Order: sequence, then structure tokens, then C-alpha cells
Amino acid sequence: MPPLEINDVKHPYEGKRTFRSKVEGYEFDLLADEWVLGYKKPLYLEWMNTLDSDVILDLRLAIAHAAKHYAYGSLISHVSTLRTLCQYLEPATFEAWWLTLTDYKKNARDALVAFCQRSHEYRSHILTPLYELAKEESLGRNGGSKSILDETTGAYSEIERDNLLEALRIETLNALDSEFATTKPFTRLRNILACQLMVAIVRRPSQLVQIKWCDVLRVGQAFTSHKERNRDWVPLTQHHFSDVEQLHLRTFKGKDGGFRRNAESRSHRLDTNLSELFLQYYQAYETYLCVSLSQSNFALTKSDTEALMQQLPLFPDQSLFSARFETRESLFRSVSDTSEAFHLSSGRLTKSIAYLFNKKLHIKSDRIAHQPLAFKNNRWRHTQLTLAAWMGLSPAQVAAITGVTVDAIESYIDLKAPERVKIDQAFAGNSVILRFDSVSSKELQQHPDFVVKSPFDEEMGHQLNPANCASCQSKGAAPMGCYPCDNFRPLETANHQPYLDKAERKLAINSQSGHPATVKRLQTIILYIRVTIALCEERKTQKVGAQI
Repeated sequence: MPPLEINDVKHPYEGKRTFRSKVEGYEFDLLADEWVLGYKKPLYLEWMNTLDSDVILDLRLAIAHAAKHYAYGSLISHVSTLRTLCQYLEPATFEAWWLTLTDYKKNARDALVAFCQRSHEYRSHILTPLYELAKEESLGRNGGSKSILDETTGAYSEIERDNLLEALRIETLNALDSEFATTKPFTRLRNILACQLMVAIVRRPSQLVQIKWCDVLRVGQAFTSHKERNRDWVPLTQHHFSDVEQLHLRTFKGKDGGFRRNAESRSHRLDTNLSELFLQYYQAYETYLCVSLSQSNFALTKSDTEALMQQLPLFPDQSLFSARFETRESLFRSVSDTSEAFHLSSGRLTKSIAYLFNKKLHIKSDRIAHQPLAFKNNRWRHTQLTLAAWMGLSPAQVAAITGVTVDAIESYIDLKAPERVKIDQAFAGNSVILRFDSVSSKELQQHPDFVVKSPFDEEMGHQLNPANCASCQSKGAAPMGCYPCDNFRPLETANHQPYLDKAERKLAINSQSGHPATVKRLQTIILYIRVTIALCEERKTQKVGAQI
């Protein structure tokens, strides 16, 4: 918009110009082209400047009032949709466009609701007629069991889940085998630890990036409030005893718009392996931080370093290690128990995890070919909730896994086990076929360390990478527990039937009173052994036919 037009808008408008965002302590000017809605959370509106002055004012007022009610990510999404809607502001034009839409209808109507209905103080005069045209149409549920089982956005299959966890385990071991004096190895470890934590506590990136080191304590130590007269910082239920060395973690709610505002009602106890990983990560973090601070020409004492670490984010932005401080005092003034300084944004963490899986790990899916399997928060939540419902947990227990209400997990309770079993059965055969064909058995037999043997010293198969098996924590002993693993290559000439019989006997025993997870694991092992036996017989028949 030319300067003259800006003046034409500013002078006639005599209403309120300063508004507050949902994040406490942030204000913005209604007529500015950049609104700062939180720490490193800008909203750019210069794209509006090609519109008429009265339209600009109306839409800016609608966005400003909506900013009080929506988290930054949601508001950005609605404003992005609004840019599209601005091409169809005439009701007749909008109605014709609306008829051409399919999936985008929900985005469009959600944006119209945000700017026409969410705030009682102001409703957009320009957009309200468009909302009236769209509000009555039934768009159905964008969810339910169909989306939960979707092969690209829903729960992971058993094979996909095992492949993801195995890749995370191996990548973790590789990431720890580094010198943490530069950005790259530390960032690699940071990203993989974020994945491990997401797996363990099933929380969103927007919650993970709020965590500071003061939110990590040994089991038995109690969390306290760092804000006077604010007990919302103390979980109602904490872990006070463990017979082994374990940590527990405090997390904060992610959808109330506040940064570290309300602690969740329960702390999360981390298992011993993840607790040990946290301690190793802490040491790497501290090492890299001290190396970085040494370039500011002052050194911290051990007690200063410990105090500083408590106020730093668990998942820091790289700016922490490139920042320069003149004095120790200026360093400590830059952080606090409530400060957002140096915290990684949830968007950046999500992109870092996507890069790790899309460009580095290349995990295979049994359902989607020719593209790597990505680790995504929503898909992992779908997976854990469907498993919990299948295991027979109560609705309250299922809801507690992700910290949501019982109403929010209704569709998972309705989803029964047969749907998941069909997924596993349909694709197990493809997985085993790929294993037979990918590497020559003769080539593997040249390496004795790669051999997987039975208790009677019979060769049953081979490992692609023995290092990956060294720290395996499979619940099934080798070789029986090896069949579902992508690192195992069954030997075509071996007798696999005894292990099928053994697995079926175990299943018969555990089906009576065993843990549902054990039963499911045995069912998976049986499925893979059966497919392996069938393929071995098929290949033997083909070879005999070729010799005749």
C-alpha cells in the first residue's frame, strides 16, 4: 500500500491500536505490518497492502481479536487460509469457489469461524456473509478409525513401529560415539534424544521444547514452583520411590497458549535406559556449552555451570552456543526459569526430526514403497493409543497416555484388534521376501560372526550387522525372536518348524494369563515364521523344478 493510503487508514481510525496476543507480555500495533505474538513468533501482514483500506482495517481487527484466543501456530494457519479467501470476498464468487472445494473446505470454514465467531468483541463484517454461506454444510468427521488406520497419516503398523524403534536405537548408539565440541554432533544427539523422549512420554513437540533442565530430577526429588504463589508449576502426582536409578520429568500443557504456564498433573518416570541416556546427554550438553562460553573470555565455576544448566532448555537452539556475553552477570540475566531465551521452536524441532528420518535414516515401510518412513508425533500418538485400547486399558488409562480427556480418545476405544492384525498379515510376506532377495546368503556365510545359531549349534540365519544385535532387547530369545527383525536373514535350508512349534506353545500358555503385549509379540513372531517357512518351501520347489 502506498504511504498516502496508509495515512488514509490511520487518521480516520480512532479506535484501539494496541492489542495483546495470547502469550502473556506481548503487544502489537494493529496497523503495523509485523506483529510479534511471542518469542520469535512474528506475523507478517504486508500482503494485505494491495487490498482496499476498509477491507484491510476490518481484517486486521478480526485477526487482532482472534490473536487473543488462538495459539501462534493455529493463528498462522488461519491467516494463511485468509490470504486465499481474500481472492473470493464477494459472496457470489465465494459460493462458486466453495462448490469446487473438497478437503480444503474444513480449513476455509475453520478460518471463517476464527475471524467471525471466536471473539465476542469483534466479528469481521467482510467475512461474515461468507461464513453464513458455509456454516450449514456438514463436512463430516475429519478423523475416526479411518484416519487412525490411514497408511500415511494414521497409526504405524507393527513392522513400521519395530523399524522405527530399531533405527532410533542404532542412531542413538552412533550419536553417542562422538566428540561434543562442535555443533553438528551435539545437534545430532539433541534431535535423537527428542525422538526418544517423544516415544517414551508421547508428548507433542510444542511441549517438549518448553522443558528446561530444572524439570528433570531423580525419582525421590520433588518438583517445586519457580513462580511465587503459583502452584500450577507443581504436578499433583509425582514419583517418590524407585529401587533403581531413575529420573522423572515435569512437562507443561501445550494448548493453553502460555509458555511453561501449567504443569501437567503427573510427572513422567523415565525407564533406566532413557535415564542413563539423559545423563549422557547432560554431560555432552555441558561439555559443548563450556567450550562455547570459553570464547567469551570468562570461565564459570562448577557451581555456576550447574546453576546455569538448570535454567537452560533441554533442547536448545544453536544460538545458545554462538552467543557472546561480556560478563558472567550478562549471561545469567539472559536466562531464567520462565524465559524462552534459547529454546528451540516447535516448528524447528519438527523440521529437524523430519530431516533426520527423510534424509539420514531411510527407514522402510511395509505399506508405502519408494519413500522413507518418517517419525511423526501424530502418527506415534495414534499408534500408542490404539495399542493401549487393544490391550484393554480403561478409557481413563488410555487418555492419560497423551494427557487428553476421555472424550478425545473415544474413536480409539472403538477400534478393535482385528484391524491392526489385518495390516500385519497383509504385509509381513513382502517384508520377508525382501530379506531373502536383498543380500546373498553365500556372502553372509563367509563371515562366521554374522551367524545366528540354535541352542543345538544349527545355523538358522545370518545378521546383516552384528553390532545392531549386540544391544538388542527383544523379548523373544534368539533365534525365535529374530524372525520379525529386519536385521535377520533366515537361512533357506534351515529347519524353522521347531521354532514355530515353540512359539505356538508359548502363545497357548500366555493367552490364558499373559500380558497382552507379550501375546501380541508372540503372534507377530508366529506370523513371520509361518511366512518364512512358506517361502523356503516355495523356493525349494522352484529349484527342484529347474533341475528336472
